[in-house]
Amino acid sequence: MKKAFILLLVISLFSCNNKDIPEYVIPFDDMVDIIVEIHITDGLLTINKVRRNVVKLDTTNYYNVLLNNYNYNRQDFDTSLYYYSKNINQYDLIYDEVLNRLSKIEAELKENRSHQDTKRD
Repeated sequence: MKKAFILLLVISLFSCNNKDIPEYVIPFDDMVDIIVEIHITDGLLTINKVRRNVVKLDTTNYYNVLLNNYNYNRQDFDTSLYYYSKNINQYDLIYDEVLNRLSKIEAELKENRSHQDTKRD
């Protein structure tokens, strides 16, 4: 039973990845990269020192710059989010990868912080 479940899971994952994504939709890997950067940007904007420096600026501009770095605009992103939200299996896969990457970044930051703390002692 367990083997059948794993086989079914693997087949469903491959079938989701092989599904033809329309040309107007941002590809999976780019969506993951963009969403990771959006979450990091959101996190930075919650830090008081950073927020004080950017409070005078329009924060949506940061997201536009971020999207422009990937050669996309806000409409491309919104259209792609809509597409992926209607294809929930792909959307789940995107967010699984986003969470994996953010977890790795967090682990690296904690490791670097502990190394710095060790050097101070």
